[in-house]
Amino acid sequence: MPAKPDFKNLNVLIVGDVMVDFYLFGEVNRISPEAPVPVVEILTKEARPGGAANVALNIAALGANPILLTMVGKDLTAAMLLRMLKENEVSTAHVLQHKARVTALKTRVFDEDKQVVRFDEEEVEDLESAQENLLLKELKKIFSAQKIDAIILQDYNKGVLTKYVIKQILLLATKNEIPVAVDPKERNFFDYQAIDLFKPNLREFSEAIGYRINPKSIDSLRSGAEELRRKNRFKNLMVTLGANGIFCFTKTGDSFIVPAKSIKAADVSGAGDTVISIAALAYAAKYSMREIAQFANKGAAAVCKKIGVSPVTLRDMK
Repeated sequence: MPAKPDFKNLNVLIVGDVMVDFYLFGEVNRISPEAPVPVVEILTKEARPGGAANVALNIAALGANPILLTMVGKDLTAAMLLRMLKENEVSTAHVLQHKARVTALKTRVFDEDKQVVRFDEEEVEDLESAQENLLLKELKKIFSAQKIDAIILQDYNKGVLTKYVIKQILLLATKNEIPVAVDPKERNFFDYQAIDLFKPNLREFSEAIGYRINPKSIDSLRSGAEELRRKNRFKNLMVTLGANGIFCFTKTGDSFIVPAKSIKAADVSGAGDTVISIAALAYAAKYSMREIAQFANKGAAAVCKKIGVSPVTLRDMK
């Protein structure tokens, strides 16, 4: 495997659900007199871009050019997200705002390095027809303005990637011969047909085929992959197995597990965003599937050592 990958000059279109990840860090020193719950004394606060916005940050930190297309609300959370993207030099030109949408906000409370509770404020309804049309109009504008080397569809089941939007993106990608990488969720799982690089996690993979997969058995994984290919005709499959690494099933029928380096994970939030970012870039740069999985393992290990959603950098890939 090369010492570190080279992703310069690659333009990556990211379409999907964005959110703000908000963190409250503190200490628990007592139990509340009002109810048998811990009192977290907040010491610091921090907000970070999440979901597809975190993918855009990862793409930028890895030396490529992210083009983020999404739709948020016209609310304080959206204002915070737009500001953070600009601060990280990620263009907000294609982040559409609509007063009928709610921008997702996930608030996590930590007692030192342990998560105590999470609050979610979000909308999970699909975009309405008029909103879909606005998004697709912006998509065509992007295609006519610049060359796209890869597309990432980052689905968190928050409504941006509707069945119709997915179909239109895939038609455009096929017409323009652009590889597509997908990080799926259950609601639209089988709408992602003939994807170049399909990346579910183990739970999503098992639920899609209807039975439990043994992550340590190449035979169990391969059998599940063959069944899934019959349903959605993916070209290459990458299944993230947590501490067990990444399973790959390639378009030529090869299958293998790339083991993960054993680490003490501080927080797995955002690891999936990192994996799909690295995988899409490495695929566009024509690395082999084994190299792609090795790069992805390395990147995921780096971000899991940090608390909170954080992008991976090229320095982490050494």
